[in-house]
Amino acid sequence: MSSETSPDLHGAVGRTARALVSAVTLPELAAGALEEMRDALGLAIAALYVSSGDGPALERLAVTATAPVVARERLVIDKEAWQLAVGGDAPLLLQDRGDWLMEHPFSPPADAWLVLPLGTGSRTLGVVIGGAESVPAIDSGAAAVLRLLGDLLGAGIAAAQLRQELQRTALERERMRLAAEVHDGLAQDLALAMRELALLETGDEASRERLRAAVSSAHATVRSRLKGMIATPGLGGLRRALDELCTRYSRRGVRVELRGDERLPEVAPDVAVVALRVLSEALTNVERHAGAASAVIEARAADGRLELVVSDDGPGFGAVAGPSEGHFGLLLMRERAQVVGAELVVDSAPGRGTCVALSLLT
Repeated sequence: MSSETSPDLHGAVGRTARALVSAVTLPELAAGALEEMRDALGLAIAALYVSSGDGPALERLAVTATAPVVARERLVIDKEAWQLAVGGDAPLLLQDRGDWLMEHPFSPPADAWLVLPLGTGSRTLGVVIGGAESVPAIDSGAAAVLRLLGDLLGAGIAAAQLRQELQRTALERERMRLAAEVHDGLAQDLALAMRELALLETGDEASRERLRAAVSSAHATVRSRLKGMIATPGLGGLRRALDELCTRYSRRGVRVELRGDERLPEVAPDVAVVALRVLSEALTNVERHAGAASAVIEARAADGRLELVVSDDGPGFGAVAGPSEGHFGLLLMRERAQVVGAELVVDSAPGRGTCVALSLLT
């Protein structure tokens, strides 16, 4: 790099600032800024890591590379070394393995790497790490521009964390309401039934065992549902949250595939919470009632609307029992959708599976 600040970096700041105030997701903002920084500094790879909010670990949110280099998914940074390393105004440039600061982030290890911390005051929001064959020459002007670029990325991360906190608050409010209803009703009834079963001394043993197993299963289902309500969309946006949802249900025995647009628009926190709860309920129905081996989530955005569709390969159904018969799942899904002005359509017939379509305004 010449003694004058790279015009590419100046342009990167402008483009990142415009992206920050537009309707892009944090992964899109990060990917764009990393590409700008990588090209301007001649880096082989650049990665953004953000605080997971759980201990000292940082999780990789975005990465861009022009060489066959892999960035670690998680990093643990020594706190004291970190404070020493980020004390100056310029990015930290390393020409060794940097074991005193953190485990080397790249494989194979880069000969030289750049560390640009992102944060406000003593608060660490994340870090941008770049790798290259040699240490890039960064003059004072370029260092200042890089810090500004880091500040913009930090602002994007802080805004995303605020949205995540709003989502967590909305979900916690919903979770507490449902938890109270379940605790005051079904959970207490099940606990009482299990105690009564333990007192039984006569009767058919096989029948008693089947009843005990059924009640235990129902009790476990309630606990699983309540735990499932704790999960919130992370900083990666709705697309990443959907991917995590698929992974969670796949681990429970139903193969779930996510298809559609790689980039989804930002949605309001309460809308994101409702979308994930509706899809979770739909997948739970697949798991418990559909007799399906697999399911697909289609996620597409067009003309100001976000379409989320869950379809399965189960046997399907005809008329659906309603609340009077003790079946509340579809009713709750529709009520949740109505709260945020979304449209929910359930289509099924014997022999052709079930399709649950949620349409949201973005």
